[in-house]
Amino acid sequence: MKRKNILCAAGALALLLASCGGGSDKSARTLADYDNVTAADSLIYYFGQLRAMDYWQYSYNDSTLKTRESRDEYLKGLRAGMDAARDNDAYNMGLSTGIQLAMNLKEFSEGYDVEFNRAILLNAIEDGLVNDSVVNAGEANQEFRKVLEQLNLKKEEADRKIAGESLAESAKAAKWTRISDNLYATAGKGGEGATLKTGQEISIKIEISNLDGKEIDRRALDSMKVGQAFPGPIAEALLTMKMGEERTFYTTGPALFGRFIDRYGVKPTQVLVVKIATAAPKAKEAPAESAE
Repeated sequence: MKRKNILCAAGALALLLASCGGGSDKSARTLADYDNVTAADSLIYYFGQLRAMDYWQYSYNDSTLKTRESRDEYLKGLRAGMDAARDNDAYNMGLSTGIQLAMNLKEFSEGYDVEFNRAILLNAIEDGLVNDSVVNAGEANQEFRKVLEQLNLKKEEADRKIAGESLAESAKAAKWTRISDNLYATAGKGGEGATLKTGQEISIKIEISNLDGKEIDRRALDSMKVGQAFPGPIAEALLTMKMGEERTFYTTGPALFGRFIDRYGVKPTQVLVVKIATAAPKAKEAPAESAE
């Protein structure tokens, strides 16, 4: 048997074992519960255990997957996929790709708030395979990215609008001071001298979190110039502060992170809390003189 077929068989047994012990009133079985276990049985058993661990890894980012209902649905889907497989590599490749494409369409629809025509997708793939010559990948990729850019711009505009409205509502309820459409604040503590100016050198500490207190990012610089290291809402916030002051600001994910918002796991409509502390720049140590 080919190695890849062994792995497929291993996945099948993993499904069988998991589905048999799916009820919350049953305890999980171990390898010792099986009679006359061979090396192949052991290999497949532990392969299945690792695949179950994959599921728990997914659940770290989506807590809904931890429910018994979600786990049971996962096992049903797993069984359906494995039952649908045939002894034909091309068919199985299409089956696997079809499932992935269905998930892609769902993500695209939710992410861009548009409906995609499934028939066009299938026809496009069929048309690309109707002749022996391959598709012009460069042209297709260029056009794909062009349209994707249009959808991204439309989505960003919609996200900014929703986020701004959410920020304004929160500010009104909490009575924050408005600085601009994308920035509100509470009263600061400490500070002396004149208000900071663009280009002025300072040291800074920044803590970014959501309204529930979950930390998103933390930064600190011993020396930076106002308006350069942190553009956008943070630069705008600094122009309202004094040296040695601590102040809490409120902004939105799109305003603060722009297109990099996904990197920080921030939802486009979230209101973010930005705590900033300024101080005089720390003196830089002079380089040590070399011994002669």
